[in-house]
Amino acid sequence: MENMEKEENIVVGPEPFYPIEEGSAGHQLLKYVKQYSKLGAIAFTNALTKVDISYAEYLDVSCRLAQAMINYGIKVDGRIALCSENCEEFFFPVLAGLYIGAGVAPTNEIYTLRELVHSLGISKPTIVFSSKKGLEKVITVQKTVTCIKTIVILDSKVDYQGYDCLETFIKKYLPAGFHIDNFKVREVNRKEQVALIMNSSGSTGLPKGVQITHEGTVTRFSHARDPIYGNQVSPGTAILTVVPFHHGFGMFTNLGYLICGFRIVMLTKFDEELFLKTLADYKCNSAILVPTLFAILSKSTLIDKFDLSNLVEIASGGAPLAKEVGEAVARRFNLPGVRQGYGLTETTSAIIITPEGDDKPGASGKIVPLFKGKVVDLDTKKTLGPNRRGEICVKGPMLMKGYADNPEATREIIDEEGWLHTGDIGYYDEEKHFFIVDRLKSLIKYKGYQVPPAELESVLLQHPDIFDAGAAGIPDPIAGELPGAVVVLEQGKHLTEQQILDYVAGQVSNAKRLRGGVRFVDEVPKGLTGKIDGRAIREILKSPKPKM
Repeated sequence: MENMEKEENIVVGPEPFYPIEEGSAGHQLLKYVKQYSKLGAIAFTNALTKVDISYAEYLDVSCRLAQAMINYGIKVDGRIALCSENCEEFFFPVLAGLYIGAGVAPTNEIYTLRELVHSLGISKPTIVFSSKKGLEKVITVQKTVTCIKTIVILDSKVDYQGYDCLETFIKKYLPAGFHIDNFKVREVNRKEQVALIMNSSGSTGLPKGVQITHEGTVTRFSHARDPIYGNQVSPGTAILTVVPFHHGFGMFTNLGYLICGFRIVMLTKFDEELFLKTLADYKCNSAILVPTLFAILSKSTLIDKFDLSNLVEIASGGAPLAKEVGEAVARRFNLPGVRQGYGLTETTSAIIITPEGDDKPGASGKIVPLFKGKVVDLDTKKTLGPNRRGEICVKGPMLMKGYADNPEATREIIDEEGWLHTGDIGYYDEEKHFFIVDRLKSLIKYKGYQVPPAELESVLLQHPDIFDAGAAGIPDPIAGELPGAVVVLEQGKHLTEQQILDYVAGQVSNAKRLRGGVRFVDEVPKGLTGKIDGRAIREILKSPKPKM
């Protein structure tokens, strides 16, 4: 009887609109990049520099680079890495690596030396493709991570500081008479072959190397083309993104856009007016943002200055988006809602997404095709029915192969039945919409009560004089932890700590009051994808209050 109850409470995603195509991620990317190159479509546009790179150029460079890397000696299951900020050349080595069956490990130039040594020490690349900004760090890291034999400059047309630029490297190793029509993608076992080694969020320590297979990647491609998510495959459609490319959110949305033939318009920094102007100038159909930026746009006074009639969607991912903030942005842009996605680096990409025309305020969406989801009681571990909170678990073909060289950590997150335990608290309703409440490890434990920081943050963000906020628990010998918050005020506004304490107390139950106090800060500590850094907030809250 218990097994029957569990089966009844497992939420199954719909059938995919498009069946998963044959071949590896490299096969599929090459097929579609070729197709769109014949149409003269633009692949990437840098909205700051006005530089365009066409699908034809992506086809040419990626094929020549792939063959050059084969001749250099990169074998199937070899490793290459990137260390670069967002740039229009970023995906040249990504595509080339996927063509030849090499595992691609993206990192970012803002990583500290410690983080970069750790990350590249996990992926063990032979070649690192570095931006000019990241070069000095990569040179320093090479002294420790000695498997790095070659550094290639990604974002330069000429050799730089004695290192080969991309074109020089290609010319060194490309055979005479090579033509891209003769290039062949290497055959791989897509269920086993690692396509990308991504960095986990590192919320409980240093990041782990998440191994994403070709199977997981091509499953993501089928979702990218699925009209249930509003993705009518129409080459030339402009999509504006400000999401970091090295992160799973940026990596797999962009690879999906290349499969669809979209024009990826990128901003390397966020400025409210520039963002809106770019939407208008390029007639963008969609914008991809992290939640950090929604708070700015929810109170924007500049939107009416621009013709945004082409915009049909704003999508959020990478971290939870407060219901009230999402609704405010939808109203400001005159949209029916905000499309949300929920996933982990360990699930390749989003495995819960808002379906087309089925938005529900506060919900993250529904289970994607080919996946299953369930909610498990935190204490009994039993599978729960609708509207009951517990840990969200998922199962499907986009789950990671495992953490690189870390089977113990892999077993801690994926159980013997193949369910990945997300560490996120949530529930689903009768219509199978999933709601994310908070991270299991970030829950504040106050006298036995579990207080979700995200709920406190949502309450604080509703105050008209508060621009941004983050919450966390601080240790207390009697209560266990006390809920506290850091707050950024709107420019020109003034609030006292007591006013904020009273405001929150009037909207939450007794256990959720901000007994840990309030600190006023210039910026809420967050990661690259907008996830609030609970550990940093705890340190701020534990520090003595400044004397007035």
